Amino acid sequence: MTNQEIQSIKQRFGIIGNASALNYAIQVAAQVAPTDMTVLITGESGSGKESFSKIIHALSPRKHGQFIAINCGAIPEGTIDSELFGHEKGAFTGPMKLARAILK
Repeated sequence: MTNQEIQSIKQRFGIIGNASALNYAIQVAAQVAPTDMTVLITGESGSGKESFSKIIHALSPRKHGQFIAINCGAIPEGTIDSELFGHEKGAFTGPMKLARAILK
């Protein structure tokens, strides 16, 4: 990926900075975007995780689909997998109460 392509991505997504680590992270995001790989983005609060997920989405074949950002820290521990991927009735106590509480 050329420096000009990296600068174009930064401008498109409002990313400011020119550190080599930042440029490398953008290169990696652009490299995984066209694949069907699962990507885990980690980092400190405010480090740009959502921006990088938007870059990956925008450069992927799924760019015409909806992008939904989810704050996983707001979902109670132990229920995130069932909230994101569903659950079978009776899989745990009170799933209907939990679903109603989260939807409110």
